[in-house]
Amino acid sequence: MHTFKTTLKVLLAQKLIILIYVVWLCLMMFGLSWTLITNLSASDSSVHYESAKADVAVVNRDAHGGELVGAMREFLAKDCNLVDVGTTSEDLQTAAASNYADLIVIVPDGYTQHLADALTNNGEEPKLDVVVSFTGAYGSLAKLQVDDFLRLTRIEALAQQTQTRAAVTPAALNTAADAVINTLADDAGAYPQINVADDPGAASDKQESARTAYVMTAKMGVYPLLAATLVCTALAMNAFSAANVRRRLYASPQHTGAMVMQEFAACALFGAIVSLLYWGISMALPVAAGLPISGIPLPTLLYSGASLVLYALVGVASGFMISMLSANSVAVNAIANVFGLLVMFTSGTAFPIDMMPHVMIIIGKLLPGWWFCQSIDAVNGMDGHIDAGLWLANNAIVLLFGVVFICLGLAFSKLRRSRPELAAPGATQLAEA
Repeated sequence: MHTFKTTLKVLLAQKLIILIYVVWLCLMMFGLSWTLITNLSASDSSVHYESAKADVAVVNRDAHGGELVGAMREFLAKDCNLVDVGTTSEDLQTAAASNYADLIVIVPDGYTQHLADALTNNGEEPKLDVVVSFTGAYGSLAKLQVDDFLRLTRIEALAQQTQTRAAVTPAALNTAADAVINTLADDAGAYPQINVADDPGAASDKQESARTAYVMTAKMGVYPLLAATLVCTALAMNAFSAANVRRRLYASPQHTGAMVMQEFAACALFGAIVSLLYWGISMALPVAAGLPISGIPLPTLLYSGASLVLYALVGVASGFMISMLSANSVAVNAIANVFGLLVMFTSGTAFPIDMMPHVMIIIGKLLPGWWFCQSIDAVNGMDGHIDAGLWLANNAIVLLFGVVFICLGLAFSKLRRSRPELAAPGATQLAEA
């Protein structure tokens, strides 16, 4: 067990490597996953409804229309968002060009007087200057509300004219506009509220989002788990492969095979711990986004967790193989990143399988990442479907990759031990202080 404990110490001493490959890579994948999870959570509108409101700006240039414009703003505020775009021509041009508001209503100078004259003489009514947004229909709908307000104000002003037998004046229009607002405020049915009925499928929608989020996050571990376990294992076992260390190990009474097994076991334990941490965070992310953990079937959690552990062990096996080549740290990092990215882009995680070229699918099937993702898809719980047999078959292929990596590593180790430069020197060499 001494070699086992020493290997663990060597692993934990690689703080920078752990920070980069275990912490940073996993955080990067979790960040990408979190973006998708929050979109899933926000897209679930089955339990609430928020009506979209148009952004409307009302610009008053009429010296006698202050009360009329104020009443118009109060009328529009019930269903629109009032915004300020300024009053100068430059401000209005900028707002129109930048599409800052869905509707800009400009009350020209003398509008109230001209409207009063038109109502008194039964003439043509003046027009408001309006700018409607070109990106949606909200501005057009808001313009209909402006027309409704003017129609109600005109009716109220004509009713007052009929009662008083007096001409319609700007003051009468302002009074009529205020009367319209007061009448609508007292009428409970003037602004009907939207009632939202409970959707019986709302809970299942959230549960489906939670399941999708978890499965997606688990599959995104195909790159960081492989790269992290490969690099950490290769560098840790390389520490025992230095010429002086190797000679001392060969001279010890302990069998070389037992020492290598303890080194591998320590790295396997490290990989299993990393994969379990990744598994735990994958479960926590949907919950943090407000999705119910109950939406993820228990078999999906257990089977996918086992897949993550087995896949991490394959990463350890690949690191063992690389360490038997006595590659330096630069080569190990390069191999881990190139191999990890190749596995990720051909596994069906980065791109949907139906969008991948056939050659990429063929390459993916020759790598462990494809079968890891297939094993998770086999137990993803969609429509309650759990195929334990297919999961076992896919993981058997994943483990087969690990066995192949170990066999190749042993073959490389045998070739390395047969090299003549590894023989012990004839005289004892003293290390310099």
